[in-house]
Amino acid sequence: MELKKSYKGFVIWLITFLAVMIGTVFLPIEDYELMTRITYNIPAIFVSLLAFIILKTENVYWYNGISFEQAVAAGSLRRREYAGRHFKRFKIFSDVFLLFSIVAQSLGFSHWIDFAVLFGGIIAVAISTVKIEL
Repeated sequence: MELKKSYKGFVIWLITFLAVMIGTVFLPIEDYELMTRITYNIPAIFVSLLAFIILKTENVYWYNGISFEQAVAAGSLRRREYAGRHFKRFKIFSDVFLLFSIVAQSLGFSHWIDFAVLFGGIIAVAISTVKIEL
């Protein structure tokens, strides 16, 4: 696969993410805790979606610390492996967080617990990817 430098896909992802976040305002849900949990799950899912898009397009230079030139020099196989390792971690987190949110909603936990798990988890997963090398 020949890599072409473009941020078009990233911009489309970002606009879609913002549209979905804004769109949650119009959901006919009156349960505040449920609505908050839905809103919290969107970033977790969208970060996984971004990692999946990077995996499929091999645009690993979208990640901080990787230049376009480094991505090209690495070759397709190394780009796919690098992106795949990122995707796997973010996908596991978004799946676990969704399951956690369902359990928390059914047990009546405060949404603040979800908030802490979401942001702590996203940060922990992001930090865990620092050691992944192209």
